[in-house]
Formats: sequence, C-alpha cells, structure tokens
Amino acid sequence: MVKAERQLSGAARPGAWRRRLRRRLLATAGLRLCGDLGLAGLDVGVDDVLDAAVAAWTARRVLAGEAVSLPDPPERFGDGLPAAIWVCTQ
Repeated sequence: MVKAERQLSGAARPGAWRRRLRRRLLATAGLRLCGDLGLAGLDVGVDDVLDAAVAAWTARRVLAGEAVSLPDPPERFGDGLPAAIWVCTQ
C-alpha cells in the first residue's frame, strides 16, 4: 500500500492553468491523459482525475526505487505492514 500525498507531489492547486500545468508535468513523466477530461462535477472532477494520475506516477516511482518514505524507515502497525507517505526524490 502506497499513500501518495498530492500536496507533496507538486502543482496540486486547482484552477484551469494549474490543470494544464499538471497535465504537462504528467506527460513529461510519461503519463499522458488522452482527450478531454470532461466537466468538473459531472461524473468525476477533473482535479480528481489528475490526482489519480499523480498517485499512479508516485506508485510507479516507488516501485522503481525513486522515492523515500516519511518516516524513514516506515512505521509498522499490528498487521506488520509498513505505513508511510512516499515522496519522490528525482
């Protein structure tokens, strides 16, 4: 389980120009969102789609070893699984 914290992932503030910036940043990272994301508030908000893409990007970077955990090392709870927020380092 990986918790991606959008505030730590950069360019997370809503707004049309921020949405365009976030799409460009995601595309640069290899996550291209195809087509129009629709009108915010109908099915899913545009910011929610962008947040999901940032979470996928973060998970990919954790898997590639390009992230560190906060705290380091992760806490372990009763189930033995590590619990942390992962921050990308590159």
